[in-house]
Amino acid sequence: MKTRNREVNVFSMSALDLFASALGAFILISIVLMPYFLRLNPEDVADLRRELRQEQNTSAELRRRLDEAQNELQRCRQQEAACREDLAALQQEVDQAQAELAEAREDLQQTQSELQQCQANLDVCEEKLSKTFLAIVIQWPTEIHDVDLHVIDPAGERFYYRNKGTDRASGQLSADTTNGPGVEIWELAEARVGEYKVLYNFYSNRDGDEVNMKDAVVKGGVYHRDGHHPLGERTLTTVHDANANAVPVATVTVKEDGSVDISQR
Repeated sequence: MKTRNREVNVFSMSALDLFASALGAFILISIVLMPYFLRLNPEDVADLRRELRQEQNTSAELRRRLDEAQNELQRCRQQEAACREDLAALQQEVDQAQAELAEAREDLQQTQSELQQCQANLDVCEEKLSKTFLAIVIQWPTEIHDVDLHVIDPAGERFYYRNKGTDRASGQLSADTTNGPGVEIWELAEARVGEYKVLYNFYSNRDGDEVNMKDAVVKGGVYHRDGHHPLGERTLTTVHDANANAVPVATVTVKEDGSVDISQR
């Protein structure tokens, strides 16, 4: 039996359609992209190169500035660290200064307290200095005479052998001698302001001989806060047993500040 010749086709109609469609799409894309594949203009290339160089220069400048900024940042950080160290040191100094100030305030308070105490003591001293004591002393050397000391205070009270006073606070005739050589002392611990009159009275002469009666020579002195003031010698010639006949000798004036003036007669 004779075999039938069979015809072999590599491509079918469907494959041909596919290839034709792909070729059409390729041609279309090529037409669209053709302007991009054209050769560029030399001037445009030169412009692009200039722009590229400018961009490169700009980039280099920016890099340089960035490096400078980084270096400046590093310096600022170093300065910041140094400032922090200085600030810490200053804070320590401030703390120390505050501690010293607190100590100084305590010392000041103590000093003020001591000053107040000193002021109080000074006030007491000034008060004491504004006052004075008085001591009036007389003496005579002869054995036969009896001389009486009379003191009249600012209130008019007379101190003598009949009124010797109770104590030194108000005035007191603390020594009364009747037999010579004699001494009489009147004392006042705190003299009030005013005048104190000092008088001598020639009370008796035990010689008994009026013709040969000797005069009584009396020395006296006033002692006070600021020292001693002598009254000198006074010669008494007439015997008086009456107190009214006492002879004025001196006036002692005590002032507000405690000072003393003495006037003699």
